[in-house]
Amino acid sequence: MKYDHFNEENLWKPGRLAQRCRDRLHRKLVSGLSVTRVFEVGPGLGEFADWCRRNGIVYRGMESNDRLRDRLLAQGYEVMPGRAPSLPAELPDGVDAIFASHLIEHLAGTEEALQFVQNAHALLSRSGGRWLILLYPDIDRCREMFWQDYTHSFVTTRKRIDDLVVDCGFRVHRSGRYTACFFRTSRLISALRHITLYFLLPRKIAWFARLSYQQHSFTIAERRPQATGP
Repeated sequence: MKYDHFNEENLWKPGRLAQRCRDRLHRKLVSGLSVTRVFEVGPGLGEFADWCRRNGIVYRGMESNDRLRDRLLAQGYEVMPGRAPSLPAELPDGVDAIFASHLIEHLAGTEEALQFVQNAHALLSRSGGRWLILLYPDIDRCREMFWQDYTHSFVTTRKRIDDLVVDCGFRVHRSGRYTACFFRTSRLISALRHITLYFLLPRKIAWFARLSYQQHSFTIAERRPQATGP
């Protein structure tokens, strides 16, 4: 099934360092948004779900891959079946934010990307939520590496995503490039990735590229309230 290779990914020894970097990333993204309930589209291996559980945030998700969904259900997470750009009509008890990490680039072009963001806006409107948080590879930075994943179809850059969310009724609250630990270690990790022969082995250079996050961007979009009256 599509995306089965994510389920078969084995994290090797530096995985705990990667988890610390991801935890700091998630904390930075959610900071200041008053988020207590989230809905994640495409949770994959459940890295954000784990962070939410540890931080007392009510988590729900939607995953299209049966193996990945079963894995998360076995860990006690509430994850429904479904495939973007479709989203549920509403969520019981509401939701503050919709989170989608490295999902939008897998949609089949501009029309599906538009439909997904429009559906996210509609779901937030019905559920009383405000925030759409998107993480994605930035082709301006990663260039040909963007196409190494055969499932990448919608080209993503900060400008394209920022314009997309504005056209769908959001305003850009914050967007930028994200890096490991955000500031301190990413340059060192990136330098090691480039200058040390040991890290030139394909699996290791790919892991350090993922850890350094030098090639990825984020957009935090706030739902604009609908105008009322004349």
